[in-house]
Amino acid sequence: MKARTFAAVYQSFLRNSLLVLLTILHFSVDGLCGAALATYDQASYLDILRLFALYNILAFGGQSVAGIVLDLRPRWLSGALALAVLALSASMLPGLDWPILAFCLGTGNCLFHAAGGSLVLRHYSSYAAPGFFVSSGALGLALGLNGFVPPATFLALCAAGAAAILVLLRRNNLPAGSALSLAPGRILPLLGCLLLLLACVTLRGFGGTGGTEGMAFCLLFPCVFALGKALGGLCCDRFGYERTLLGIFFLCFLALQIHGLLSALLLTLALNMTMPITLRLAHWCFPAYPGLIFGLAAGCLLPGAFLVGLNLTVPPHVLVVTVFLLLFAAGCLYQHCVADGHKRRP
Repeated sequence: MKARTFAAVYQSFLRNSLLVLLTILHFSVDGLCGAALATYDQASYLDILRLFALYNILAFGGQSVAGIVLDLRPRWLSGALALAVLALSASMLPGLDWPILAFCLGTGNCLFHAAGGSLVLRHYSSYAAPGFFVSSGALGLALGLNGFVPPATFLALCAAGAAAILVLLRRNNLPAGSALSLAPGRILPLLGCLLLLLACVTLRGFGGTGGTEGMAFCLLFPCVFALGKALGGLCCDRFGYERTLLGIFFLCFLALQIHGLLSALLLTLALNMTMPITLRLAHWCFPAYPGLIFGLAAGCLLPGAFLVGLNLTVPPHVLVVTVFLLLFAAGCLYQHCVADGHKRRP
């Protein structure tokens, strides 16, 4: 009995260690990319815009391609993490032109997110796990872009974190998590559910980003981003999908009744709480493809990243109501179409 208890505790420790290490590595990778982009001053303003554009296309748009490859070849997950760190290390070479720098940073970021996101979705079944994993990225990016931490420090954290994860994956046969079996004829409804969730992610890219300028607030909204992502997953595990969704809608409603900084903070918090909900439910739709699902969700952020810069935004009232309806419809559709033998409330 004691041996079984020790084995259970040890396996739990291994599982939690993997999540902690991946979260730290996410912080470091996004921080390194932000710091490297912020310190690049060897080109004209137009080239800097092109650098950011190409980086975003590679980092976010390429994740679905990398994700499906890793889904088909899961043994390459460890290699993808190592290759990501090598690509990020190459970006630290002096005198790089902006296309090469964008390629190194974008490729490294893409490979890490595809591999790290796949590992989190594979090894954990909670809403909280992807929320914690993604939350640290906003903090690292803010620290890097604002020059609070130099690129070399982030690179050292990346190398140490990746090495620890590779050792952990090599020495321990971590459980891969459970996959939900799907009843015949349910593919199209689940695809519809996935499309609703991806539409929600795309729409969320036009809001929940904050708008207060000035150094006094450069870390305020990133902290709210991180808190919202972590809190959303924890609430969904504790209170369930429906109650969490109602709580998010209530926070949004409250934010729209007031004005100023507090309104922006509440709206940002509420919208970011939907992130782990959409990602986990999307993964449950097609549990055999965690890398692809994570990559598709990341790619849906590209329209907001580019169009918001052109002052194309969505009114907050429309944003809140549409996000709520999309999540509600996706939850109902998923609950209806999962296999009878594996019913699992979202």
